[in-house]
Amino acid sequence: MNSMLKWVRYSGASVIVTVNPAHWRWAPTAQHERGAEWPSPNEQTYMAAWLFLTVRIWIDNGDW
Repeated sequence: MNSMLKWVRYSGASVIVTVNPAHWRWAPTAQHERGAEWPSPNEQTYMAAWLFLTVRIWIDNGDW
């Protein structure tokens, strides 16, 4: 149970709304990104974007 709580604690999602049409993605995009600047061993990041909306989800257990 404690292990599952770590995954919930360090994972998250963000919804980004872009106001400037010059920065919109006109074609639907989805990608799997392997970590950020300093990724942890178990971090996975997924991103989907279309027009003014971007949804980013990251899954991590906090083992940094």
